[in-house]
Amino acid sequence: MELENAESLSASPKPKMADTRRRVKVYTLNDERQWDDRGTGHVASAYNDHLKGMTLVVRAEQDGSVLLESKILLNTSYQKQQETLIVWSEGENTDLALSFQEKAGCDEIWEKICQVRV
Repeated sequence: MELENAESLSASPKPKMADTRRRVKVYTLNDERQWDDRGTGHVASAYNDHLKGMTLVVRAEQDGSVLLESKILLNTSYQKQQETLIVWSEGENTDLALSFQEKAGCDEIWEKICQVRV
C-alpha cells in the first residue's frame, strides 16, 4: 500500500507541537483500488452520544470541518501498518486509512482503539 505520509505536506504552516502528534491524512479506497486523499487534519477519540460509542474524529486543518467521524466497533478489523498507519473497513464498500505524521500519535490512537475493543 502506498500512502503519502502526512509529514510530506509542506503547504500548510507548521502546527503547534501539541497538534503535531495527531496530525493525519485521511484516505479512502476508490473503485480502482487506489487511495484517494480526503484531506489533512487532527484526529481525536471522543464519546459520541448520537452514535452511542467512542469515535475517531478528524477535523480539517484548514477550517475545522469534520473530515471523518467513525464509530470504533468491536467487529471491525483495524490494522496498524508500519509505524504511522491505521487501516480499516466500514461496511462492505468503504476502506479507510489514517496516515499519521508521527509514530507517537499513531500509537496513541491505536491504544484508544484497543481499549474500546477489549
